[in-house]
This record gives sequence, structure tokens and C-alpha cells, in this order.
Amino acid sequence: MKEDKHRKYWQFVLAPLVPLVVIGGYFGPYLGYIAIGMLIFMLMLALFRGRYYCGWFCAMGSFHERVISRISCKKKMLPVFKAQWFRWTVFVLMMGLLTSRLVLAGGNPEKIGATFVMMWSIATGLAIGIGLIWKPRSWCSICPMGMIQGLIGSRVYRLKIGDGCLECGLCEKVCPIETNPGSMRSIGIIRSADCMRCGNCVVNCPVEALSFEGQRQAVCATVEAPDEK
Repeated sequence: MKEDKHRKYWQFVLAPLVPLVVIGGYFGPYLGYIAIGMLIFMLMLALFRGRYYCGWFCAMGSFHERVISRISCKKKMLPVFKAQWFRWTVFVLMMGLLTSRLVLAGGNPEKIGATFVMMWSIATGLAIGIGLIWKPRSWCSICPMGMIQGLIGSRVYRLKIGDGCLECGLCEKVCPIETNPGSMRSIGIIRSADCMRCGNCVVNCPVEALSFEGQRQAVCATVEAPDEK
């Protein structure tokens, strides 16, 4: 599988933030502010690039894609992971927990940091448990932060499917969350929430039928990555 080499470098740099916050955060709660900083960056980027943060800069996603993928069974994702009712259920539960903990923190900076350490730890634990059995980034399909980005950037930098699409299915195989652009050829565009803008499908399309809105038609610098099972 081909992938953008710059994306790969970013992921190797960001992946260590997960054990730093999850493990180090229990000894130094202020490490939770790393998660807060990334959250602010995510929300700002979503205004212009939708879920681009998920595909390129998410520390959790990077950790799963570069570390967990080495030991994952990589089974096909369960259909429920893409069901809207399930995504919204997870969203409400996670956001409810975050809100209640922030209220209990009472404005205490250390407790606020600890709250975000806790939330990142819970999400990481769930993501690893799911990723060891199914696709390494299966959690990203139901991640509340991904849903927020999808809503904020619902009409920006979306993936377009050209008329030359062969519907070969290769795009689904290289997509971290198993989105299949070819199956949506008649619509011509992918719903924002279902695309992390990682670009894997774009650089691997054999007929160059895929592109992002506003993207200049240029060949991306790529590297070869091991094929998934």
C-alpha cells in the first residue's frame, strides 16, 4: 500500500503522546493539557479541512496505525461501528462523562487536566481493545471527536469520486475505517464524517479518480507501506 510520506512522519512523531498522557498523566495531571491543546487545534482545523486532523495529526489514531497495527488481527469492522445510532450513543455517553467531570472539577486546573487524562485513557483503552481484533483504527469510526469534526466541516475538503472510477474496491481496503468511495460513485462525493482525509485512497487509486475539493491535481510523494492482512 502507498501512503503520503509526510503523513507517516507526522504519525511517528505524534504517536508517543498517547503513552505520555495516559501513563504520565496519572503522575502529572497537567499533561492532560496536551489533550486540550490538541482539541483546540482539531476544532480550528475542522473549519477548513473537516476530519483532516483524524487522518494526519490525531495522536491516538497515529498510535493505533503505527503500533497497534503490528499486533492487530485486522478483522473486517462490524457494521455496528458505522451505524448512526451507535455513533450517537457513544457520543452522548462520552460527552456526558466529560461534562460531569469538568463540573465536578470546579475550575481547579489540576482536576481539569486529570479529567482529560481520564477521558483519553478511557478512549485509548476502548480503541486498543477494538483495534486488536478488528481494524486498528476501528475506534475512529465511532470516535466522538471525529463526529464533531464531521459536523463542523461537513462541506469542506470532501473526497470527490470522478467518472473514471472503476469501483474496484481498492479504496476500501486501504481506508483505515473501511469507507468505500467507489460504492458512492453515483453521488460523486463522500459524506464528511465518513472520511478522515488521510489520502490513502487518493494515492492508491489506479486510475486517479479520487481527489479532495480544492486539491491541486499533483502526484503526492508516497512511500510503500506493508499490505494489511
